[in-house]
Amino acid sequence: MSTPERAPEHTHASSGLAPALTQRSTPQIDQLFATLVDAAFDLIEEIGSISLCTYLHVPHTDQPLLFARRPDLDTLTPTDTFRLMHTITMLSNGRKPVAAFRHGALSGHYVRTTGSSSDGLFVFGDIQDAETAKRLTGVCRAFARVFHQFHLDDGDAPLDPPLLDLEQHDDLSTVRVTFDHELQTLQGTAVAFSPEEAVSKAVIIAMARGHRFDNVQTIDVGTRSAVLVVAHDLNGALRLGLAISDGDVLQTTAVAAKRALVDTTPP
Repeated sequence: MSTPERAPEHTHASSGLAPALTQRSTPQIDQLFATLVDAAFDLIEEIGSISLCTYLHVPHTDQPLLFARRPDLDTLTPTDTFRLMHTITMLSNGRKPVAAFRHGALSGHYVRTTGSSSDGLFVFGDIQDAETAKRLTGVCRAFARVFHQFHLDDGDAPLDPPLLDLEQHDDLSTVRVTFDHELQTLQGTAVAFSPEEAVSKAVIIAMARGHRFDNVQTIDVGTRSAVLVVAHDLNGALRLGLAISDGDVLQTTAVAAKRALVDTTPP
């Protein structure tokens, strides 16, 4: 998965009085979030043909943000918009994390997710078979993990990266990482053409040998840098990790790689 460069295709709705996505948000961070929502919608549409595709992001201390791929909110009548919002509100208050639903003329599935500082709700329609719904649920949960990670770096507390040892020879970077995790001291070593890739691979080797590294991207988000690490686990499930910092990019990369492998949201 790579971050698309094209303009977002979703409709984004929020209160006109709503603050930015996070406490330390910038237009670039808001755009990165919207681009990742679009990437999630792209994968959802690749898996199944749907007429309803929305994501509701609910920060615990801010106004909710609604993203809609289908239907286009600009084409709805006021009555249709009210019905859609009523359905989304009803589902956001549900207790089950994943379920099929029928509400008036709308039917489909929803996936609710919870984070330490935000919650989320994916809603997609016209999916009847259980296997397709299961695949869509996996995509939703993978992206929800990274959506909830946007709020982890809001405060002034520094990141807690692993110890890094970098050696560079010609075009190759060798990175050794060491860190404590669940009462264990973990170590990993990797070699790659870029230091960021070597860091990501070394963390994966230390924590989850057998997982597959896909790519790492560094994105300028104003005065800070965001690092997105993309990997897949042993079952082929997508794993995403994000960290945002104004500190060392390699340390930020190491934290993002850890977050791709470890649940950073409550069960």
